[in-house]
Order: sequence, then structure tokens, then C-alpha cells
Amino acid sequence: MWVGILAVLAVTALHGTITTDPHGAGYALLAVAVTVGAHLAFGRRTILSVGAGTAVYVVLLNAL
Repeated sequence: MWVGILAVLAVTALHGTITTDPHGAGYALLAVAVTVGAHLAFGRRTILSVGAGTAVYVVLLNAL
């Protein structure tokens, strides 16, 4: 059940990002990849993986 809720949330957030800021779409997809990678690499620690993905997205969005 939690996976479905998170999937709907992720799709909704990505759709909003893609429609409002086309440059941010690539950054958002990269952040999703970092989130999934961190989640699988660090023993499925949700807070760590979401934090890493969010940090990557914010840094990319503000730096580039």
C-alpha cells in the first residue's frame, strides 16, 4: 500500500515539475534516480534516500 501511495505522489510531483519548468524535468529525473540508488545502496533507509534526492534536486536547480 505504501509503495502505491509513494508512486502516486512521485508521479504527481514529476508531472507538476515537467509542466511548469522544462529544464527542471531532467534534474527531477536525476534526483529520482539518486533517491532510488541511495535507497537500495544504504539498506532501504527512507529518510536518507529522500534527503539525498532532495539535496541533489535543490543543488542542481540552484547551481545550473
